[in-house]
Amino acid sequence: MEEKGLNRAWTSSKWLESKLVSIVILFYIAFFLLVSPLFPGVSWFQLGDFTLPVVNYYHVIMIPFALLMIVFVAHLFDLPLMVRKIVNLSVYPVLVFSVLGLLFFYPSWGAGADEAFQAIRDVIVFLVALVVIIEIIMLPFRNRKRFKEIWGAYFLILIGGISAEIAAMFGMILEYGNLYGFGSIGFFNSYVVSLGGLATFLGNALTTHSHEMLPAVMAIIVGASAVTLGYDRLSPALRKTINIGLIVSIFGTISMTYLYWISSFGTYVIPAVFVSGAGGMNGLALDDSQTGIVGIGAMIALVGLYIGLRKEKGSKLFSYSILGSWLGAMFGMAGIGYLIEFNEVYYGFGASGVAPNGGPGYLYDMAFTNGHLLLVFFMLTLVAGIFIALKWFGGDERFKRYIGGLAIAGTVIGCEGLLIYTMLLSWTVEAIGLWLIFMAIILVPVSMYEQSIHTNRIGVGRKQSA
Repeated sequence: MEEKGLNRAWTSSKWLESKLVSIVILFYIAFFLLVSPLFPGVSWFQLGDFTLPVVNYYHVIMIPFALLMIVFVAHLFDLPLMVRKIVNLSVYPVLVFSVLGLLFFYPSWGAGADEAFQAIRDVIVFLVALVVIIEIIMLPFRNRKRFKEIWGAYFLILIGGISAEIAAMFGMILEYGNLYGFGSIGFFNSYVVSLGGLATFLGNALTTHSHEMLPAVMAIIVGASAVTLGYDRLSPALRKTINIGLIVSIFGTISMTYLYWISSFGTYVIPAVFVSGAGGMNGLALDDSQTGIVGIGAMIALVGLYIGLRKEKGSKLFSYSILGSWLGAMFGMAGIGYLIEFNEVYYGFGASGVAPNGGPGYLYDMAFTNGHLLLVFFMLTLVAGIFIALKWFGGDERFKRYIGGLAIAGTVIGCEGLLIYTMLLSWTVEAIGLWLIFMAIILVPVSMYEQSIHTNRIGVGRKQSA
């Protein structure tokens, strides 16, 4: 894959353009991760849910990251040139509006401009993603052979993309409702009232947006990773194993999306399963069980991909670091998260007291909430997506070894730190792991840029000698 990819990379202007905008996004992400402590209120480690400044800054990084995944998938599926040009050109206004939104977020007089800039950015990404999804739907009709080779990954990426679009839609509805309400939209306002009123609807919309978006994006990343790591060229047995895992993830993505849809645009209350304890506090939320199925499918696919990677020539450390991010995510989300949910009599719901209003260990629950958002839903998601982009577009091999080593070390230490944070309320070890991951992420655009410069020099030299 690497050698084939590099040959295509330097003979195709389409490839070069996609790689260039990917490098731009990656330098943007690295820069804003680096300077985040300079912005008021952006303190990543704190008990409980993210504050408004942290949530705002999180989106300043993660929405461009989502656009990076769109750029990557558009090229991965070899979508029509015009579509890729639209995607690539959207990168620059999205980054500009993200920066403007951040700058106007803080002064009270800039609230209106902040809302406008962020709304424009979000609409651009939403529409660009919609165009890409429509073109992906057309892929089997344009290239049936390629579809047959990667059908499992194809369907997971497509369904994950649709789920992410639904989550984004709920995010935009939520923001509009918070700012203006729905009084001016008569029919919709009446429907919201029938669902229990504005506060109830917005609460459900928030849950849908925040809980659905990242599992949907991770589903896309799992499918894209399978293609990037060349699962279509593996033995029939390994391909079957990976496709089984992808099918499991597809089921989890569909069921998760359906649950969030009927609980937001309907009156369905998501229950807990396997309940126990005082007041039925202990139990796994049904939506969490379905997002967990997405991860279980990834673990099945991981087995086949790992066996396939063992036959890959050269250093495998970087490729293993991609799969390691999946393991770290499952450890944090299911390994610790499920354990807490089955012991809510102790951990409670983020408020002190006794069942059913809260448990004596609620501070540890709050620590886990913030710790796993930082590790799983932030840094490991960045690693999983950014690294497959580097794998596909190519980068300097020396840097890739360092990147893989830092990422694996950061994932192991970060997961251990999350456990320590949850048990002892000390975030220092997790912070060390996150900083190692952060250093790995910073090196990714450097690796891609260095390879680009080196290859261009070789090309110039050959041209002159000719």
